[in-house]
Amino acid sequence: MDYKYTSLIISKRDISEVDRIYNCYTLEDGKIQAVGRGVRRPNAKLAGNLEPLTHCEIYVSKRKGLGNITGAIAVNNFLSIKNDFSAISRVFWALSHFDKLISQQEKDAYVFELLIAYLEAMEKLSGEKKAEYKFDIVTLGFLFRLTENLGYKIRVENCANCGRKITAGNENFFSAERGGALCAICAKTERKKVKNSDTSIKLVKIFLKNKISSFSKLEVAEKDLRELKLIWNELINWV
Repeated sequence: MDYKYTSLIISKRDISEVDRIYNCYTLEDGKIQAVGRGVRRPNAKLAGNLEPLTHCEIYVSKRKGLGNITGAIAVNNFLSIKNDFSAISRVFWALSHFDKLISQQEKDAYVFELLIAYLEAMEKLSGEKKAEYKFDIVTLGFLFRLTENLGYKIRVENCANCGRKITAGNENFFSAERGGALCAICAKTERKKVKNSDTSIKLVKIFLKNKISSFSKLEVAEKDLRELKLIWNELINWV
């Protein structure tokens, strides 16, 4: 049977002298793998439209096994990202987490839209004069939104343990195991936690409630960015 997929190419792997396996996230079927036959030959027609970080339409013929890619049409090559080392390094870092979090063939149209929105935001940033930390903000915002959509709810309005409202000016913490922010009282008995400022908690709230396209407008101090990265590391290690 022949299938048409709206896809984002996540990664590729050589499997013979001329063939590759492509890891794709599709609108229709979630994460799939398919084989590109002969794509490593000089001047192979398919190869250019199947590079990682390409939004494309792919055509797959399936009989047994993974299926063979018979055609590919690029929708967006994200060339500005690919020509900006700061951008592409962060995007591939995000995609490595994305690949680990997403199970094979679990369709989720919202996740697909979220992924494309992230890449479009990074593409726009790559074509502008900007501070490099903006790439980190957009990337972290995308990852926090992704984990929440996958069912890993992050409580930031109230203490994840006792339910008390998290208020500015108090000493607050984050526990991935508890699923969110902790008040100072509950944090005393929590073994694995990271301290966070009012700003880092506020930023996570913004990430969970706003569009990815707006994240690049945020101004974030280096200290708060470090805290956000610590919170993310705690979360992904627990997940």
